[in-house]
Amino acid sequence: MIAELCVTNFINMAQKHTLEIVQVINSNKVGEEIVILNAIGNINTKGFALVDRTFDEKGNVSNEFRHIFVFPSLDVKKGETVVVCSGEGKNGLRETDKGQKFHALFWGSKECVWNDKGGDSATLINFTVVNSVVVPPVKKKA
Repeated sequence: MIAELCVTNFINMAQKHTLEIVQVINSNKVGEEIVILNAIGNINTKGFALVDRTFDEKGNVSNEFRHIFVFPSLDVKKGETVVVCSGEGKNGLRETDKGQKFHALFWGSKECVWNDKGGDSATLINFTVVNSVVVPPVKKKA
């Protein structure tokens, strides 16, 4: 029992570090903003999110995790590329003009995610859900 728990924890810890941001291409057109990630190990992207952090003139965080992209469950093999496009589109496997295959994922934003002036921080996080509670509707006043 304890050995199985240790193996499970080791696998979970290893999975947290098998995907990394390689490059962010910024643009003033939502359809041209992309984040390129590389799988440095076999992974399922469930539990990963890409977030932006903005900073004020003094370098202090001004808006923590303003935009959040939650990755769908996707099996990615070591060495494969994942491209997250800020705009709208259909997720799926694509191929470049040179024949390189990559996983295309779409944020679905109608506006640019990254600040035109630069300085945002693209951050990849790995999370697990602790618990979830349904929020009740607001009671109507009589």
